[in-house]
Amino acid sequence: MEDKEYQDLLEFTTGLEEEELPDLLTMPEDWDTYVTYLDDEKALISLDLEVAKVAPVLSYHHLLGIQFLFKNPTEDGFYTEEEREKLFEIEDRIAEVYKAEAHAKHVATITTGGGRMMYFYAESDEWLAGLVGKIAHEFSDYDFNYLLEADAPWNFYFNIVYPTLLDMQIIKNRRMLRLMEEQGEDLTKEREVTHWFYFNNGASRKQASVRMRDGGCEILDDNFFDERIPEYNFGLRVLIKHNMTQETMLNVTYALYDFVEKYEGMYDGWNIIPDGDPEKDFV
Repeated sequence: MEDKEYQDLLEFTTGLEEEELPDLLTMPEDWDTYVTYLDDEKALISLDLEVAKVAPVLSYHHLLGIQFLFKNPTEDGFYTEEEREKLFEIEDRIAEVYKAEAHAKHVATITTGGGRMMYFYAESDEWLAGLVGKIAHEFSDYDFNYLLEADAPWNFYFNIVYPTLLDMQIIKNRRMLRLMEEQGEDLTKEREVTHWFYFNNGASRKQASVRMRDGGCEILDDNFFDERIPEYNFGLRVLIKHNMTQETMLNVTYALYDFVEKYEGMYDGWNIIPDGDPEKDFV
């Protein structure tokens, strides 16, 4: 099964009719960032995850991308610290102008190849191209480009910038570890961490379970069935001891994704019970 299909199963879908949808321009936002590769170039993608709960909004069927190039990009195509504040100023101004004057929803920003491109969906394309000139006039020392196309299904949002399962897990890890730090948890402390996996048949689950037990993991449950995930009903719950630093969690996540792919399964994250207190659970 393809990664996008996994997302459809595990994340969320919307059955809302158009008249039931919230106002895109005033609804809450939930921005986060991850690093990936686009066309073999390193890319930093920031996106509003909240909008995925209602998208695609068919009336917002015009996609605009407005790009501005860096003055002195680094070798990997990113900006320097010296230019950072100016770029944020430009980005804030673009978002402000397109929201106020074009009623466009900012959904994502991609930084790659020596430039930054901001993406919007809008109901009308009447002002989208023209406002690029306004921005270019205000920041005349920067070069601007744009693209404009129809995208009623929001293919760009879901197929280009929306995180893969692996990227989403890394985002979730970062958020949970930040929460743990805020609550005074010592992330360098070794803990017993429960990791969850799902498979499309019992044989693959059994093979993965045996391999993990041989590798020193404790098998908590290799015989449960979960009907919430069509075609991936065969669950496996494993206990692994490790600390919770960002570096360790990144390495563990990559390793577990690589491992479970060999058995055509999927990794579904982790949870712990801090200090043995069942009322204080991190998931």
